[in-house]
Amino acid sequence: MFLYIFVNSQKSTMKKNSINLMDYRVLISLGILLLLSLLFLLYQFTRHVDCENANFIVHSDDYMINNVVEYDDNTPGAKSWEWDFGDSTAIDIRQRTIHTYKKPGEYLIKLKINGNCVHEKMVTISSISQQLGYLPTIVSPNVVKVGESVSFTAIKEGGESWEWSFGETTKTDALGKSPSYIFKSVGDKKITLIVNGDVEHTAVKTIYVAPKTINARQKIDIQSYEFERPHTAFSLPMGTAQKDPLVDMMQHIPVSPKSASKKDSVFAEKKAPEISNEQLKILLQQVAAEVKTKDDFKDYLCGKYDIPVVSNDKKLIPFDQFCQFIAGKKIKITAIRTSKDSKNCIQNITVQYKVKKFMIWVKE
Repeated sequence: MFLYIFVNSQKSTMKKNSINLMDYRVLISLGILLLLSLLFLLYQFTRHVDCENANFIVHSDDYMINNVVEYDDNTPGAKSWEWDFGDSTAIDIRQRTIHTYKKPGEYLIKLKINGNCVHEKMVTISSISQQLGYLPTIVSPNVVKVGESVSFTAIKEGGESWEWSFGETTKTDALGKSPSYIFKSVGDKKITLIVNGDVEHTAVKTIYVAPKTINARQKIDIQSYEFERPHTAFSLPMGTAQKDPLVDMMQHIPVSPKSASKKDSVFAEKKAPEISNEQLKILLQQVAAEVKTKDDFKDYLCGKYDIPVVSNDKKLIPFDQFCQFIAGKKIKITAIRTSKDSKNCIQNITVQYKVKKFMIWVKE
């Protein structure tokens, strides 16, 4: 009996020791897991970047092939960088770097910050330097006539392509440096010229198209013309000079009071307010956030809400429909370009943008 009690006591003691040892190991494991979790959270916190507020710059004195383009990122909290220059070259991992392009075209620059935030910017590289001159020069007569062939000449250093519009259609009327054109209607005509596709520096000149001169079918010979009455019938009779009775009559006619002279009013041509592509980009993003509407663009569009908008190089819709289409969506505009007329009114818009779907930015 005593032996049985002793054995049971030993088993109970061993069981308690085993439970205590197990509890100790569990506590150690939980402590290690907690420490690892804290270290991981601290690591993530130190690498945290607000993906919506990336601050990187792409700059060049002249976006031209074989010219240096600078890249610099100043995003708060950024620890690592991966630059993709959009031309299938190697990834660059420096915070500030440079790159040159060998071919002209549009390149989508992608920057991955801390391995998770990806941001994009579009740059256009040209084969012709834009520093050679600001605006092309249009050489032509100031006054022409309907039905006559008119010659035009363009002056632009480094020009390779020429797009002419002679003010009678909305399309490109001629290509080439020195075209000719026959006007079909009378009035002021606005001539526009785009060189090397540079719509930001469009040359404009206004000329007047006069009616066609109508020549007489038969030339009048004044020497052979016969008057109905001889010239003597219109001559005064010979004699002493007589006082003109109108002299006495004019003395009794009251003189009308002098009226104040009115100066001709000169009205300056009203132009649309200036807006940059970056400001237009911000306004469109506010339209998507339903803070602005198409009416906020009235002054910049000169009241024309049906100007064409080319979105993502595949969809062409009027501006008012484009505003309705992006309203309520979370969009990110990567590139935008506009063309304006002589009154600074926006004529068309080309935009590249992405929409956030399921936490991923995709093109529509």
